[in-house]
Amino acid sequence: MTGGSAARALILSCATALAAAAQAPPDVRLEAGYARVEQTGFAPADAALFAVFWRKPTDRWTLFTSGNLTYARDSLAAAQVVAAFAVPWEANEHLRTDFGAAGASFSLRSAGRGGNGSGFLRQHYVRDEWGLWFGTAAGITERDGVRTRSFAGDLGGWTRWRFMYASASLSRQNSDDWLLLLAAGQERAPLAASYELEDWQLVAQARRGPHELSASWTKRRSVAGSDVNVDAVALSGSLQLSDRLAFLASAGRQLSDPLRSLPQADIVTASFRVSLGPKPLPVMQRATIAEVRLHPRAEGGAELELRVEAHDTLAVEVAADFSQWKPLPMVREGDEWVVRVALPPGKYRIGVRANLGPWRAPRNLARVRDDFGGESGLIVIP
Repeated sequence: MTGGSAARALILSCATALAAAAQAPPDVRLEAGYARVEQTGFAPADAALFAVFWRKPTDRWTLFTSGNLTYARDSLAAAQVVAAFAVPWEANEHLRTDFGAAGASFSLRSAGRGGNGSGFLRQHYVRDEWGLWFGTAAGITERDGVRTRSFAGDLGGWTRWRFMYASASLSRQNSDDWLLLLAAGQERAPLAASYELEDWQLVAQARRGPHELSASWTKRRSVAGSDVNVDAVALSGSLQLSDRLAFLASAGRQLSDPLRSLPQADIVTASFRVSLGPKPLPVMQRATIAEVRLHPRAEGGAELELRVEAHDTLAVEVAADFSQWKPLPMVREGDEWVVRVALPPGKYRIGVRANLGPWRAPRNLARVRDDFGGESGLIVIP
């Protein structure tokens, strides 16, 4: 694939996303930057990165679409388009199903020229402070006229404490795409018709307002058909510079991914992200973190408890549709402002703001934008 064909594929995906955006006010982001890629047996390559991200949330589902292009002359070029849905269950607020598909066209040096298609389905169980998931996926790759198939399954869990997040997962991949392992220098020749890999992964993440820093460690070993035994460490972070501009950086090892036909490589990236469309929400003060907890009541409904971690010098307000958007009374408990309200079953919206800034959704709720550049969080009480 040439860089021109990769660009055409990306432009088509951008046009599709932006055409849909013209019918509704979605989140639209553009990213552009630089990558340095090192693969076994090749000199390091410098590449340009460009991506577009489009997100459309509603009360019933959220649609994510994206397209990205990596280009370093013709030896390292790839274009990818992704579409995914996140659907909460109306009957159970703790359940959410994600599903989607991705397509790619690439020219990846020793991994050949061709394309890839993949799809996934994942089920989540989500509580206020922890969650679990399990999922399955399948992919088909055609490279230099040869078709290969890959399958994967994964399960894991996550937890959070204040601004810290951690997750652990286990995945299994079965594939006959030997070229990815051969290109990484992990095998000299195929040992069987297919191979199976097992990945254990730990991720730690710190979030403070819109700023984020994460680190991951992956241990891969062969279950059948190969002798792979390798570790991978990666770091990434984002810094929100203004309402519309953010700086992103990452460094680490990308393990080969047969499902999406990604080769193993050591990658360093730096890019800027620009938010377009409706005016994005301003950066919230780092000292303000809001979370909602629901405590079921024996007589039906639930007691809503909202906690806002904020310095006592900040003027914090909480309002909701059940209060006709008038500020709710709060009490001070330690380093937090607390609101408690008994509510019957139903759907509600609630927002938080500091020092007369924009209304924001508590961080553990689905976000719903209003018509004035702010947002509220969606609460469902069965």
